[in-house]
Amino acid sequence: MALPLLNTPEFETKIPSTGQAIKFRPFLVKEEKILFMALQGGDTKEMANAVNNIIGACVLNEEFDTSKLALFDIEYLFLKLRGKSVGEQIDLKVRHVDSECKHATEVHINIDEVNVEFPETYNDKIQLTDQVGIQMRPPGIKQTSGASEGDMSFDSVLDLICDCVVCIYDHDNVYDSFTKDEIVQFIEGLNQQQFAKIQQFFTEIPKLKHKIEWKCPKCGQDDQVTVEGLNNFFT
Repeated sequence: MALPLLNTPEFETKIPSTGQAIKFRPFLVKEEKILFMALQGGDTKEMANAVNNIIGACVLNEEFDTSKLALFDIEYLFLKLRGKSVGEQIDLKVRHVDSECKHATEVHINIDEVNVEFPETYNDKIQLTDQVGIQMRPPGIKQTSGASEGDMSFDSVLDLICDCVVCIYDHDNVYDSFTKDEIVQFIEGLNQQQFAKIQQFFTEIPKLKHKIEWKCPKCGQDDQVTVEGLNNFFT
């Protein structure tokens, strides 16, 4: 006789970068095992792949593709998954940055209050000249996992930029079909001011961010800290 199947609840949220509504389920023991093994290994790429695969398994929308998500989408969705799977509260210990008091204060964060912050100046369309512009996409988990390993050579930066190009456009046409060599040649042909505009795009990419305010029970000082990125919510 077959064992009974357990009903798994479904929840809804929105992808920050697009506003698309999605349905998801909590991660199960089999997905938690994948995450645990990746954490035990301590390899950044393994952990990124684990998070990516868990999100892909838990999102219930048809034709959902994690490779099209920005890194901040991945971080936000995983935090939502964690909330519905383990609990909405995250416990952290925070310390003063500029103080003789080194006391670690335990604070509590409600996952539902954590959001992706979009800078007012953020724009994925960059005007390079009066006639020509370029549209970029925020890097995904695949592009950023290598950078987190400390690979910041010029070639790696160039690869990151080229992977994030959506299209080139002018007054008459949109050029969204090109080879890797063609886009590399285009980027290498920019002057310093034009290249700086593209670099600025990467500094203004939205981030998973939350401000924590607390009062130190030891010294009585009021303090605050801003937590950014998924890893910092679990340290």
